[in-house]
Amino acid sequence: MIGITLGDPAGIGPEITLKALTKIPNPQTKVRIIGSLNILEDVQKKLKLRLDLEPLVYDVIPGFKYQFGKIEKGCGIAALKALNLAIEFLKAGKIKGVVTAPICKDSLRLAGFRFPGHTELFADAFKVKKYAMLAYSPNLKIAFVTIHKPLREVAKYITTEKVLEKIILLNDFLLHASRTTHHASRKKHLASSVKRPALCVLSLNPHSFEFSAGEEEKIAKAIHKAQKLGIKVAGPFPADTINELLYKFDGFVAMYHDQGMIPVKLLARDQGVNVTLGLPYPRTSPLHGCAFDIAGKGIANPSSMQAAIELCLRLTAKN
Repeated sequence: MIGITLGDPAGIGPEITLKALTKIPNPQTKVRIIGSLNILEDVQKKLKLRLDLEPLVYDVIPGFKYQFGKIEKGCGIAALKALNLAIEFLKAGKIKGVVTAPICKDSLRLAGFRFPGHTELFADAFKVKKYAMLAYSPNLKIAFVTIHKPLREVAKYITTEKVLEKIILLNDFLLHASRTTHHASRKKHLASSVKRPALCVLSLNPHSFEFSAGEEEKIAKAIHKAQKLGIKVAGPFPADTINELLYKFDGFVAMYHDQGMIPVKLLARDQGVNVTLGLPYPRTSPLHGCAFDIAGKGIANPSSMQAAIELCLRLTAKN
């Protein structure tokens, strides 16, 4: 059994959750939604779906009032309650993994949220010091050394210790998780284990060492230390060569958010998933935001949410 938090109620979380669950066989035996029942009932009616919601939902705020596409403190409170309840359920063993629908950080901050995002919240809840965000897709998997840092500050966070930490986390994930590859159609996948993953580390600066201010030396030291641990890893390679490296490696380590997110989202074709590495339980999320501009219109694509649910179910099965 896994949990799904609905994210910001004013976003597309309720819609993509319901749409995705219509494509999951027997969801009542696998999933519990943590969110507002009345929102789900409203959205289901608009979408003309027929899921039996009562046994699926832990109602966070009965009778919750909302307005699609608006930043509101009340929505932040609802989203935060769902997240905290999911953490309680994980610790109590009621669920074995969690999928988080997109949040609006502005609404959460109005509710007193003190973290940059989901990743840091779950790491703090489980007292995890070594963790990473992984952008996961069937074709490309990239872990990040830094996540939501201003570009002018990124360089100071590129240390040998941090790069090595992310290499180890990615290697461990690929060793124990399933790798999905396309088979016949986008809806079907083959799972194959990675006996010894080959990892690639990207450089921070253009042309790697050529325009380096010392960061590439730190990255190279991390790679050397990882190799001494028996990890199959190479680099640092310029980020703009990833198109040539794509099929030579099982996973990549990027230095900052956009360096990795852009190629993953281009190649994922709506199959991208955000995975938090280093937690004692699987946590996945769709690789997009809460999309206030289309919330409530019934046109949101649930593919990334479906991929997040399916991956979480596979990861919990392996645990």
